[in-house]
Amino acid sequence: MSLRLLLATTCLQHLKVCSFDVSGAYLYSPVEETVLMEPPTHFFPSLKGNVLHLQKALYGMKQAGSCWWLHLLGILERLGFTSCEVNMSLYVFWKNETIIAIWIHVDEALCSNFEIKWSENMKRIVGLECGFGEGEVTISQTRLTNDILGAYHRRIIKHDSPLPPIPTTTSNV
Repeated sequence: MSLRLLLATTCLQHLKVCSFDVSGAYLYSPVEETVLMEPPTHFFPSLKGNVLHLQKALYGMKQAGSCWWLHLLGILERLGFTSCEVNMSLYVFWKNETIIAIWIHVDEALCSNFEIKWSENMKRIVGLECGFGEGEVTISQTRLTNDILGAYHRRIIKHDSPLPPIPTTTSNV
């Protein structure tokens, strides 16, 4: 809901919309508790028998998402952003005439500390296609719907039928 509200507001106020993705987001997140792991000895045979103490989160860790979220919240707060009371995925920065709104989904955030993939013309976000015109914004899930239907069509639908694929009619009934 907050994404739709943000897009509608940008349309009404004639604001620019950009999107970006943080590459390797979880890898930037410090881990607060002690996490030990066996090293991947097939890559580093000399580390066999050792134990690694992780200082940053890794993809696949149960707490990786939480570590990233807490890390990102700290950065946004230091930059002066405040979270929306109703939806924690929306952050707003207000100063004089400047308003910056950031909608966050997993690893999409604005932060100069990270390597980010920036897109001036946002066309897709979290599986949605977005279109912007003069005084309008459109959101659709055509591509996602076609991908899902295509995947299920190949797996589920079988065309074994005793009837012809096109119904025939006769006028002599």
